[in-house]
Amino acid sequence: MKRITIILLLLTCLPCMHLHAQETAKKELQSADSKWKFGVNGGYGQRVFRSGRKISAERERYIKDFKSGISYGGEVAYFPWRKVGFGVKYDRYQSKASQENELTEDVAIQFLGGEIIHKAVMKNPRNAVLTSFLLGYQPYRNRTQAGDNQFIFNGKTMGWGVSVGFEHRFTQKFALNLTGSAMMGAIYRLQRKTDFSTETLHLSKDDSVDLSRFSFSVGFSFF
Repeated sequence: MKRITIILLLLTCLPCMHLHAQETAKKELQSADSKWKFGVNGGYGQRVFRSGRKISAERERYIKDFKSGISYGGEVAYFPWRKVGFGVKYDRYQSKASQENELTEDVAIQFLGGEIIHKAVMKNPRNAVLTSFLLGYQPYRNRTQAGDNQFIFNGKTMGWGVSVGFEHRFTQKFALNLTGSAMMGAIYRLQRKTDFSTETLHLSKDDSVDLSRFSFSVGFSFF
């Protein structure tokens, strides 16, 4: 009978102990939480432009490789309120593809701008969902080699994007992030450089360089 009573008491106390532990962890994070956050991340990037016309299987494979790349960067954010913050974010997308000895393209797309962040703390206070809206400057560079000819295409434009990430705090000062992002932008004017000349190209809407891309990254945050 005593054993049954002890078991019933334990079963009754366990939910209270769990809630107390969660509340304690929540208070600890709130009391030690810094308004500043520094983060770095890296992962996979994919551009989403369309080729626009029927192409050969070889060319299709080349474009598929050309669209895939890596994405990495960092951010600094400040949270004047618990759920809303502001930050500065840098992101760099890179990809490279070659089609035998005929064509090679090496592309870099950068983003430097501001972000507005909304943080939704989950039931477990160590977990949060971060949603960001980004707006900033996007430089574009493409090093192209077509046969024996080499070109460098440069452009710049404004761009915007959104990101949604899951954050888990292992300690009061360190967290792991899993984030998905989508960036938008298009370039209508390019500067083409060779060893002998520099030319400005004005592009129509159909010929513009579409910078739209998405990425999935793993990151580390420090508070």
